[in-house]
Amino acid sequence: CRLVRPNIARLVIEDSKAVLYHCLDNSRVYHGTPLSPMEFEIDDAPALEQLLTTVEPHWIMVKDLIHGDVEDKMEIAQALYDEGILATILADAPDRSVQTG
Repeated sequence: CRLVRPNIARLVIEDSKAVLYHCLDNSRVYHGTPLSPMEFEIDDAPALEQLLTTVEPHWIMVKDLIHGDVEDKMEIAQALYDEGILATILADAPDRSVQTG
C-alpha cells in the first residue's frame, strides 16, 4: 500500500493522539475544502508515518508496518483506504492492478 498521491496528508500529535489531516477532497489548484482530520491512538503514529512517506513508485506491505499488533496494522490501513487516501495492490495478482478506496 501507499498514498494515492504525494503530499496529501500530514501527521500531527495533538492531545496525546495522532491526528492525520488530508486534503484528498480538494483539487490540486484550489484548496476550497478544509483539511479532514482522522484521529488515531498515539502508538499508531510510527505506522502512519511509514504510510505517509511511502509514495509512488514504492509500496509497503501492511504486515511490514511498524506496530506490534497485526489487527492495529490492518485497522490503520483500512481506515486510510476507506478514506480514499491509500492505494493498495494485490501482490499475488497477475496484473498487479492498483485499487483505491
